[in-house]
Amino acid sequence: MKRIGFVGLGTMGSPMASNLLKAGYVVRVFNRTQSKMDLLVAAGAEAGSSYADVAKDADVVVTMVSDSPDVRQVVLGQGGVLSGCRKGAVIVDMSTISPAVAVEVADACAERGVDFLDAPVTGGESGAIAGTLSILVGGSERIVESVGDVLAAMGSKVTRIGPSGSGQWAKLCNQVVCVLNILAVCEGLTLAQAAGLDTNVLLGAISGGAAGSWMLSNLGPKMVAGDWGPGFRIALQRKDLRLALEAAQKHCLSLAGTSLVQNEFGVAEEMGFSEEGTQALFKAVRRLATQPSSCPGSE
Repeated sequence: MKRIGFVGLGTMGSPMASNLLKAGYVVRVFNRTQSKMDLLVAAGAEAGSSYADVAKDADVVVTMVSDSPDVRQVVLGQGGVLSGCRKGAVIVDMSTISPAVAVEVADACAERGVDFLDAPVTGGESGAIAGTLSILVGGSERIVESVGDVLAAMGSKVTRIGPSGSGQWAKLCNQVVCVLNILAVCEGLTLAQAAGLDTNVLLGAISGGAAGSWMLSNLGPKMVAGDWGPGFRIALQRKDLRLALEAAQKHCLSLAGTSLVQNEFGVAEEMGFSEEGTQALFKAVRRLATQPSSCPGSE
């Protein structure tokens, strides 16, 4: 069995590392907030003392952090993962970051004789817990095959998209589709509430038809129930949209719908919802949609 290093034990990373333990791998973990290591160590993981220490003797090192600067620091920084890797090891970054930064990190790894994959995931916290994530991979087919068993322990669908950076491009495309779908659910439920419909009945009625989607089935009930717990936080979703819009701008593309949703997520953050789940966009959409002055007889 391969020895695995794992850095980043947040909402997604912790259950992903747990699934690697359950699959029988020897896993050494590290997180800047040390207390987040406790449950995994209690479950049998080894406690790493630094990024480089996690990489020591590892065949594969998985990183799952927040943004491009974090990946640069964790992998390429002084005392980072790359400094502790032996030649022939594989670093798999499963964060969502800029495609350009993924290519930069891949090139730096290649100079040290270390293989690299950008492999962001989709499926949310529930998918991370169940081990059913969809993993979007950029990098050499040879490297993907060499760590296929490790990826399969964390996700039920592993797709090589293309060369380095392609996984991140695919994830940004995924996020564009997701957020526009979230907005559609928010606006549909806002209209339903205004009309006095039973929103639970409505969800059951339309989820099996042409409007059906993962977002409708999973986030719709949470919106109706007022459950704002984070499966994926608004702050992180807004970060992903910033990356998507920056990437689109480099290709001279104007993504009007994505820009609109990014602005509405911004309103949600201003309302204090940044640490809540993306379904909390519903609260912002309802407030923005309520414009009494535009209604006849409102004066």
